[in-house]
Order: sequence, then C-alpha cells, then structure tokens
Amino acid sequence: MMKKKLFLLLALIVMIAGPANADFYTWKDESGVSHITDYPPPKNLKVKSFEGSSKPAEQPAAKKEKKPSITFYTKDKCPNCDKAREFLTAKELTFTEYNIDQDEAAAAKRKAIDDSNTVPFAVIDSYQIDGFTEAAYNNVLKKVSP
Repeated sequence: MMKKKLFLLLALIVMIAGPANADFYTWKDESGVSHITDYPPPKNLKVKSFEGSSKPAEQPAAKKEKKPSITFYTKDKCPNCDKAREFLTAKELTFTEYNIDQDEAAAAKRKAIDDSNTVPFAVIDSYQIDGFTEAAYNNVLKKVSP
C-alpha cells in the first residue's frame, strides 16, 4: 500500500513539473487573432525587435509626422514579395528594395541581419519581419507609427 501511494505521489510530481518548464509564444495570425501556444508561430509570422533598440516615451511633434524607415529584401518570381510591395505601396510608405537574386551586396547585407534566405524580408525601423502577412506588417507599423 505504501509503495502505491509513493508511486502515485511521484507520478503527480512528474506530471506537474513537466508543463512548468514549457515555453509559451504569443502571436497573431493573418486575421489578427491572438494566439498563445507552446510552439513557435509559423515562420512567415516571425516578428522580432533588434537588441539594443529603444523608442523614446514621447516624441517631439516634428518626429510624429515622420514615416518609418523601411528596407525590403526580395527575390525574382516571388508572389509574396509582390504582395508585400503592393501592401507597402498602398499604404503610401517609402521603402528601399533590394533584390537578393540580382544584387550580391544586398544578399550579403541580408545575411548579415539574419542568417536566412526567407523573402520577403523587411526591416521596419527596429523590427524585422520574415515572410508576408498583412497582420504582421500592420502590427509592426502600429508599433512604429505615432
């Protein structure tokens, strides 16, 4: 009887301790729906901030009208690159585009930021976005816009 109770207690401890060490991720899908999961978001929704970047709590009036700095990396024959370009153009945002299939220096710059070949790849102020979904781009644009 004692062994049975000890075994049940040990099993209970193992069951409780397992989930306590799990990582959780918070992300939004294309529809803007928030998710909290124990697995990372799909690769095309990866949004992260560069280390060491900071945004002042209050910006002067002159800076509030400033549009975000956008660098955009693409490849030839990339439908998602076309969608991202159309999205940024429709928002009347100015961006610098580099085609990493046609420009080796741009490909090297892209690799220096993130050791991946995922496109489209956008750097919006201090944020980087792999892939394209309107929700991910809108989320970052809300963060950097006044």
